[in-house]
Amino acid sequence: MKEPLLYHQLLVNTQNELFEKLSTELEAKGIVQQPFLTALIERESEFPTGLPLKIGVAIPHTDGTYVNEDRLVFATLKQPILFNEMGGDEEDVLNVSVVIMLAIKEGKKHLSVLQKLIESIQKEGFIEELAQAKDTNKMKTIISTYL
Repeated sequence: MKEPLLYHQLLVNTQNELFEKLSTELEAKGIVQQPFLTALIERESEFPTGLPLKIGVAIPHTDGTYVNEDRLVFATLKQPILFNEMGGDEEDVLNVSVVIMLAIKEGKKHLSVLQKLIESIQKEGFIEELAQAKDTNKMKTIISTYL
């Protein structure tokens, strides 16, 4: 898989604004096709991806139908935005400061990447260090250390 796309201290106010910004970038780079954004929003509303950690993390993704090229996107946010909790009820919302978006074509690979990501997220220090990274170079170093 190619180098992940990194966004440091991204300023967005809502989940949709975040999805729009990231999907537009991916689309402009030819990584995903236009319906990716809609599919992402729909999937997130049905199957939320917020993880209730010390620093809230979300792993938005959708099936690979609209993906041309596998890519991970890591974004730290200037201010947290609300996500529903994975496996939680509708009222279970959390503040998310780190977003890891998956754009992966194939189902099996998607699952293995997701599992690897969740293992990494559970490692002590990964998300904290990522959230505190001073720039994208530091984010890159942290990601390669933990992944």
